[in-house]
Amino acid sequence: MTDKFEIIYKTYYSILRNTVENIIDDKDASHDVVQEVFLKLWDKKDELDLILHLKAYLFKSAINASITYLENNKKSVRLSDIKMEFSTSENSTIYTKELEIKIQLALDKLPPKCRAIFVLCRFENMKYKEVAQYLGVSLKTIENQMGIALKRLRNDLKPYLAKENVSS
Repeated sequence: MTDKFEIIYKTYYSILRNTVENIIDDKDASHDVVQEVFLKLWDKKDELDLILHLKAYLFKSAINASITYLENNKKSVRLSDIKMEFSTSENSTIYTKELEIKIQLALDKLPPKCRAIFVLCRFENMKYKEVAQYLGVSLKTIENQMGIALKRLRNDLKPYLAKENVSS
């Protein structure tokens, strides 16, 4: 069983850690979260053969652990994944930094599960159906949560983004 577990660990650790790190934006904490996922899996090692879709099980566990971490620690989503194109003038650079801060604040205001779904769909480029399967929720739930996230982000950023449209 130890060899099988080691293979599972080596196969999935990196991809789970990257996913968790994108959600919680903390490299050290992402390691801890993924380690917890594997510790829970180790506790169920005798039932390992009963898990039909191991990859989905691990992702769901990691995403749920990330949501719990966010709820307990109120961490931010990393903005380095948000790509924006602006001119390189000094004013534009300042404006870009201000906009990144506004986006960060807007993302931080989203409920943890809503934020996790948004990050998975937009930053991890996962399809709604895939996120729904990993989280064990309906496709409609993902669509609704994305709608809520986008509406809140648009609302929070509307005054600031309207400024960009006027100046361009």
